[in-house]
Amino acid sequence: MRKLTAFVFTTLNGYYKGANENIDWHSNGPEEIEFAQQKLQEGNTLLFGRKTYDMMKNFWVSPMAYELFPTIALRINQAEKIVCSTTLQSSDWANTTILNGDIVTQLKALKETEGEDITLMGSGQLVKQLAQADLIDEYELMINPTIVGKGETLFEGLEKQLDLQMTDARLFRESGVLLLYYKKA
Repeated sequence: MRKLTAFVFTTLNGYYKGANENIDWHSNGPEEIEFAQQKLQEGNTLLFGRKTYDMMKNFWVSPMAYELFPTIALRINQAEKIVCSTTLQSSDWANTTILNGDIVTQLKALKETEGEDITLMGSGQLVKQLAQADLIDEYELMINPTIVGKGETLFEGLEKQLDLQMTDARLFRESGVLLLYYKKA
């Protein structure tokens, strides 16, 4: 059985995006880059919602991505990727599969197959949908030392209580980012 982990950046006050979809507060310092390189070595399948997929694809295939983050760009472009979308019909990003229709049922079935674990990257709306369906096994929350006044909180609108158990924590000292690891209690 494949494990599904949600990896999400949030602000100190719980927003995964600010007003007007703003995410310029994400920290990408040397420690975070090293961490990203290590995480991508795990070989997990990457899962995205449509908005995050478009943003990631547009950046990671660009010459700028290869110039700024060559190891990460190479690994993310080679990784198996899944995008959940009701409107996307095809993709020219290598190793991308599109899921549409009843994605909860499809992802539940995918988790039952043999293969690499799955990492849901960002995609706050998809995190909420899959949390509501009890499909997320672990949460990795990158808490940035930033507070925004408007936007959308990660679990806004969730209709059920999620009881989690902390399994680990890591402080990125230079940026002050705190990575919290949780699993279902």
